[in-house]
Amino acid sequence: MVEISETEWKILDYLSLKKGDDYVPENDIVIHGVDAQSIRSALSWLERKGLIDALKKEELVFVPTSEGRSYIKGNFPEEEALDLMGDDDSLSVVELMKAIGTQRGKIALAQLAKFSIKPVSGIITIHNKDSIRERILKYREALVRLSDGKTLSPGTIDILKARGNIIAQKRVSMRFVRINNRGREYLQKSYSSGAIGELSRDVLQSNSWRNLKFRRYDVTSAVSPLNAPFLHPLTILIDKVRSIFFDLGFTEMTGSYVESSLWNMDALFIPQDHTARDMQDTFYVTLDKPPNDEEENIKKIVSQVHEQGYGRYSGWGYEWNEAEASKLLLRTHTTVSTAHYLHSHRDPPVAVFSVEKVFRHESVDWKHLAEFHQIEGALYSSDANLATLKWLLKEFYGRLGFDEIKLIPSYYPYTEPSMDVVVRFEGKEVELGGSGVFRPEVERILGLKTHAIAWGLGLERLAFLYYGLEDVREIYNTDIEFLRRFRIIR
Repeated sequence: MVEISETEWKILDYLSLKKGDDYVPENDIVIHGVDAQSIRSALSWLERKGLIDALKKEELVFVPTSEGRSYIKGNFPEEEALDLMGDDDSLSVVELMKAIGTQRGKIALAQLAKFSIKPVSGIITIHNKDSIRERILKYREALVRLSDGKTLSPGTIDILKARGNIIAQKRVSMRFVRINNRGREYLQKSYSSGAIGELSRDVLQSNSWRNLKFRRYDVTSAVSPLNAPFLHPLTILIDKVRSIFFDLGFTEMTGSYVESSLWNMDALFIPQDHTARDMQDTFYVTLDKPPNDEEENIKKIVSQVHEQGYGRYSGWGYEWNEAEASKLLLRTHTTVSTAHYLHSHRDPPVAVFSVEKVFRHESVDWKHLAEFHQIEGALYSSDANLATLKWLLKEFYGRLGFDEIKLIPSYYPYTEPSMDVVVRFEGKEVELGGSGVFRPEVERILGLKTHAIAWGLGLERLAFLYYGLEDVREIYNTDIEFLRRFRIIR
């Protein structure tokens, strides 16, 4: 008699109670105390042992998108609006946009409008919060069911579709199963044998195990294949990027998440009234971090260049504010690491790179993240010029398989000339980062003896194209099966 596990026995018993010979979708099988993955695994073993019949069908099913999955664990935008109100019944549109970002704020307003709630003179007033929260709860429960592979009624699907980009159709292979005659015979023998498959606390405490019959286990039977550990796709891409720069003779550098505005902004000749310094663009932090000797030594030259300029360059023409430069923030780019490195390595040639995180107060969408990696690089040499920069960028992307890129003129306060790197993907032009030649003012502040070129490229946007994603947020999906589908290129 073939041996089966306790879970397999429970599934056979479950299937035996189904009337007729109809096949049951495996996702609809629910057994108390057994998770979906264990059920799928047990079904595979039962099929292999010939105790059930199984067939597979290709079907179009609805699944949550990356935005929909984010709402399963996080808040819906209109839910955030309700939370911001607290015990009050009103909230200004300005406060909403400032708190959750323009993109999510617009979604919240659009969804509240479905309840006939619209801003009046810039104020949102809500009296029926409970009914809105009930609708949100239904949204979340429906998304959870879809995420678990369950089906929903056509009416519920229509409600979710009307909301926007939270569900999408996907063609999947689904397995349908039913118990066969051999499986029914096995169950009958199991019932009559009285054998047990596991020890419970009651059986042990009562000593009844001494008189019970135990099911035999075959330790030589085949086992399910074990999936070996694997690197995250983003880690694989980072290693690929690092290997390219190492092959080109670059040295890897590291930096700090928390920087002073002096280094992050002022040392790169970013004016103190630049919009990048606003709270809606930058994360400022409160931290007791006294200035070091390096910062004290650079303040005088930064002040001079900002106020009076350098050589033929006139500067910004304002009175430089030391207090503004002393503010601490989460670095908005890794070019600040380049500034640190070149300031302490002033003898050319120097070729450095890094792949590290930066932080922007962005509204998260299909191509923007608030926390992401930047591929930083710089070449400080008498041979560093615009032609060198073009060659390096084309060589870098060429080794990643992007043979055609566009380098278009752009503007950055610390480089001139400046270029953006753009590729075309599925009819859309996607900007991958910026680059340029350091301005003379920056060279003066950092104490450089010759020219330097630099670039800051988005890693997640690169992964977006490299792995063929539809949404940059998908790279942080924690679904193991989803991650296994990425091509592995080492």
